[in-house]
Parts: sequence; structure tokens; C-alpha cells
Amino acid sequence: MSNQAEQIIEGSNDIYSMKGWQASNPYGRPVPEEPTGETCPVSLYRAAMISRSPGRVHELVRTLSENCFDVMVMRRWEPLLQSALNTGLIVVDMTACRDMAEFEGERNVLIPLADRLNVPVMYLVSEELMSWASGRLLQEELMVWPPRSKETLLYQVQRAIRVHSMSASPSGDLTDVSLNKYKDLWIDRDKMIVQRGQTPIHLTKTEYSLFILLMDSEGAVRTREELMSEIWDTDFLGGSNVVDVHIKSLRKKLNDNAGSPRYIATVRGVGYRLAD
Repeated sequence: MSNQAEQIIEGSNDIYSMKGWQASNPYGRPVPEEPTGETCPVSLYRAAMISRSPGRVHELVRTLSENCFDVMVMRRWEPLLQSALNTGLIVVDMTACRDMAEFEGERNVLIPLADRLNVPVMYLVSEELMSWASGRLLQEELMVWPPRSKETLLYQVQRAIRVHSMSASPSGDLTDVSLNKYKDLWIDRDKMIVQRGQTPIHLTKTEYSLFILLMDSEGAVRTREELMSEIWDTDFLGGSNVVDVHIKSLRKKLNDNAGSPRYIATVRGVGYRLAD
């Protein structure tokens, strides 16, 4: 560990957690709060930004800092430092990666054992990589960089933290007022749980998001481009096949059939909607 990291750990007596992030609605847009930046009475959140070239992500560091985050920039992961500072979010710059091999190699260097961290990890990726994304990568929390706006950036950061906090909390029976029913499926939005009877259906956060978007559309057709924009914040047309991959996986878990759909119907050449 670097000398700088050791000095920070030794002087870090004010350890605190991620207060203020409510888990009641992980997919809601951020609610306007008090003025940010220098007017923050205290810094409520801590984030670690890992990048080989921090200049590429200066806008992210500035935006988070203006919104009451303490942001620490590192060129590679310092596990003891992250633990000592009680970091509530890790953002990893993978924008230089052009394919899955580069992504995996860079991740092993910058943040090894990422899957074992009890902290939300968000990866910044290029639209080019997103268009080729498949398999394990699609289960990660991804943000296309650069984002469309500061509001989009904050929304995705907020969502990553809330989704992680909800998935980390123990799940109970479906007795909440947030309960929705679709055919023989029960959906608890607060807990992000989908069940058929008493049997849970284990969806990834992306599969769950797609399913909720289709439900909220109440039978209206959602194009692949719309779904890409909502879930991954990109309208890159070459990445629409990513939606097809996730819908296929979602159907499989729901025991749905594309030829005779019970839950999700395909509108050929356009996108998807809830089945009649």
C-alpha cells in the first residue's frame, strides 16, 4: 500500500456510512434537494474513483463533489484504504477497453476480487464496448461514458447505491403495500422480488428493470432503442442486440415461450410489450 494511503488511514478517525440514500425506490429519478457544492453542510457520502487516466473522468469527480460526495481518486484499488474510509461506492474507469478480453484484464489489474466487495461497483464503459457486451458483463452496473447530462450521471449513481442496498438486505414474505400482480406473478417493488406463488424467480437487476419497464408500459410497445436508453442510458443503435439477449434470459427464467408468449410478446422489427 502507498505511503499516501497509509497517511490517510491513520488520519481517518471520522468514519461514517452512506446516510441519506433511501432504498424505497431504486429506479426513481433524483429528488431535488438543497443547493450543492460549497453549500453542503457536511459531506454525506464517500466514493472511490479508480482510473489510470483520471483526466478522462474529471467531470464525474466534479459532479459528485458538487453533490456532497467526498471523492477519492486512485490509479488502482487500495483495499485497506477503502475499508478504513468506509467507502459507499466504487467507480471504475473502463472507457479504454474495446472488448471483453480487455475489460477482464483491466478489471483484474485495477480492482481484483471486485465480486467479493460489499460495496456497489459501477463501471464506466464506452458505447463501443456496450454494443458487444454479453454474459457476465451484462450483470454488472454499467454507465456509458460520457453520460448525456449531469442529471443522468447522478440518477445512475443513485440507482446503483439503492439497488445494492436493497439486494444486500434480507428479503421476507411478499406482504408489502408495494405488491403488484401480473397474471400468476407477484412483484414486490420495494424489495425487488418476483415470485410465482411461494417460489422466487431470481432475476438479475437488469432483467428486473426490463420487466418493470414493460409492466409500467401497460401493454404499450417499447422499442429496443427505448429500452437501451432507459436501462443503459445510450441510444447507440448497434447495441440493441443487448436487449434481445436479456429478454431471452428473462423469458427463460419466467418459463415463457417466444412463439406462444404468456408474459412478454415480441413485436417484430420494433421491440417488446407485455403479452395479452
